Amino acid sequence: MTEHTSTPASAPEKHKAGAFDIRTVIAILLEIYGLVLVICSFALDPGTNPDTGASKSATDNLWVGIGLLVVAGVFVAWAKLKPIIVDESKIVHDDEPGLG
Repeated sequence: MTEHTSTPASAPEKHKAGAFDIRTVIAILLEIYGLVLVICSFALDPGTNPDTGASKSATDNLWVGIGLLVVAGVFVAWAKLKPIIVDESKIVHDDEPGLG
C-alpha cells in the first residue's frame, strides 16, 4: 500500500513577478519595434523627399532600431538583476472577511 502524506496548507510564499513585471513587457515591445526598424532599414527603400527630390537615407531607421534594442536589453538586465518580489502573505483576496 502507498501512504499518503499530507502536507500542511501551502504557506504564503515569496516569488518573482516574472513575465508580469512591467519592465519585461516594455522590453518585449521595444525589441519588437527595434527589430521592425532594423529590418525595414535593409528591406525597404526609404524613397525621396517630395520637397527637394533628394533621396532619403535608411540609416535613421537602423540607428533608432539599434537604440531601441539596446534600451530593451537594459530593461531585461534591470528586470533580471533587481526582480520584483511578490509576497503572497500581503495580498488581500476578495473572499476574505472584513473588507468593508
